[in-house]
Amino acid sequence: MNFLKFRIMITKFLLPYRLKFVGWVLFLLGLFLLGFALITGTEDPDFLSTEVFALAANRIHIGGADTATYFKFIENNIFDEIIELLLIIGGLCIAFSKHKNEDEFISKLRLDSLLWATYINYGVLIFSILFIYELSFFYVLIANMITILLLFIIRFYWVLAKSSKFEAYEN
Repeated sequence: MNFLKFRIMITKFLLPYRLKFVGWVLFLLGLFLLGFALITGTEDPDFLSTEVFALAANRIHIGGADTATYFKFIENNIFDEIIELLLIIGGLCIAFSKHKNEDEFISKLRLDSLLWATYINYGVLIFSILFIYELSFFYVLIANMITILLLFIIRFYWVLAKSSKFEAYEN
């Protein structure tokens, strides 16, 4: 009976299975937009420039003083924010939606994969803190927002597929 109670505690925070498809659509759209922007080298689209409320914004001016703004509306292009939100929300939906046949084995794979992804992600971050500086480090931090989800998704589905093949050989 205690084991059943434990299992319910594990899965009560998972998202419904149907959100996995939505997550893949959002994540792949984010990857497509990111790849398109990187390959074409296009500037942020003008139609995405708008006024946004900023809790804090620090504009860097080449050859001039930096200007800090707090609790004000500012003009900003939201293209990069849209990409990051698509990747993060999509990744969360993929990673934390229930599996079609969620059981104790899947829960263990999920936990092991999350632990593995966390170790790798923070290992890369520690390496970056020691050897990457200035604006390059900022780019590492931006990538670091989605790498833990990406590592988790890759490992979880890889181990799940490997275990499914193993189960197919046993039957």
